[in-house]
Amino acid sequence: MLRKAIGVFISMAAIGLIAVGFVGSRALESSTAGRMLAQVGVTLGIEPNPYNTLNAQLDAKQTQLEMEQADLEAQKEALASDTAASSAAASSPLMRYLIVIVGILALLVGLNFYFDWRRSEREANHDEDRGPAAGGGA
Repeated sequence: MLRKAIGVFISMAAIGLIAVGFVGSRALESSTAGRMLAQVGVTLGIEPNPYNTLNAQLDAKQTQLEMEQADLEAQKEALASDTAASSAAASSPLMRYLIVIVGILALLVGLNFYFDWRRSEREANHDEDRGPAAGGGA
């Protein structure tokens, strides 16, 4: 008896599927086979569990990773434009003139220290040469 009921149910479901293919869903809505087919779809649903929701979780993670990658690309482009702007500023003629002027000033300061040191050495040698003779007759 149970086998006969299952067989009738399966045959009705098959007829309903074939009818959907040939007739279309609007004409099938009012028929008994269409209602049975709609019930079959409802009763054959699987409740969500960690295994069958894994695809949705992976899609969400993929979307998150794509957003983070887009943010990183935007930061990379911003850094590249900043680097290009700073290198363009370093190669400008005004920057070259400033570097030359600072170099000349540094050279002049270095020469000043050298000449001061040389003068103090000469004065120290000059004082040593005059030292005992200049002190008077002892």
